[in-house]
Amino acid sequence: MTPLRAQFIDQLRVKGYSEKTVSTYVDCVVGIVRYYRISPLMLTCGHIRAYLLFLLDKRKLAPSTVNLHMDAIKTFFRLMAPNSTVMSEFTHVKVPQRIPSVLSREEVGRLIAAAPKLKYKAIIMLLYSAGLRLMECATIKPVHIEKDRMKVRVEQGKGKCDRYTLLSRKTLDVLREYFRAARPRNFLFEGFGGNHISRRMIGTIVTNAAHAAHIGKRVHPHTLRHSFATHLMEAGVPLPVIQQLLGHSSIKTTMFYLHVNTPLIDKTVSPLDMDAVDLGALHA
Repeated sequence: MTPLRAQFIDQLRVKGYSEKTVSTYVDCVVGIVRYYRISPLMLTCGHIRAYLLFLLDKRKLAPSTVNLHMDAIKTFFRLMAPNSTVMSEFTHVKVPQRIPSVLSREEVGRLIAAAPKLKYKAIIMLLYSAGLRLMECATIKPVHIEKDRMKVRVEQGKGKCDRYTLLSRKTLDVLREYFRAARPRNFLFEGFGGNHISRRMIGTIVTNAAHAAHIGKRVHPHTLRHSFATHLMEAGVPLPVIQQLLGHSSIKTTMFYLHVNTPLIDKTVSPLDMDAVDLGALHA
């Protein structure tokens, strides 16, 4: 490891970035360094612009991924060369807005029923009923299930923020049965060697259950979080409450679920079908 890379890592950690973000940002900077075979401190605006276009046009990376590379390079110069203006002209690539896939309540029930093991059912139910992110579910501990208050405590979620979310009574019943059978010691869902279950394994569990349930949608762990938020919104739960349960730093992020609030859409009448529109001339 070069001294510059080690210093960059130290600076990221001092600033409080998560280990995952540190690793991602370092990998992004290493990518452009290997592409040009020069020190990152020698990069110019032209270098960076050409590299980002290479990622978009040649490697066909998604705009959101290219923006991640851009953020990593910006962070490098902000921390390692604070007087540099090399990144001042760069703004994010526009990311297409896509409405997330959401399961119906009936589909959620089928997904849970299709899970072949008690542990898998518990994972799926907790993801959905508490609206957890993938890593939050993977690293949750038994002590975080606060049955007396019917709350799930999420420690150091995204943005290193703690929060409480909902504990479903149905989920609690399954978790109790699972705990008696598995007796996890550290993490609620353990993998090999007492470590927490891997994110990949949780993804496989959800995907396989969706196939077994014959759900004709692309289903992944975050689909359950989307479904949690959408179903709460459809039930009339206020946006600020949903924001708090999801752990969103900005309510603008939570407002995205307005786009998938199908009951409100279903109740909306086309202006052509409103009484004030006279279609008598069409039949003249």
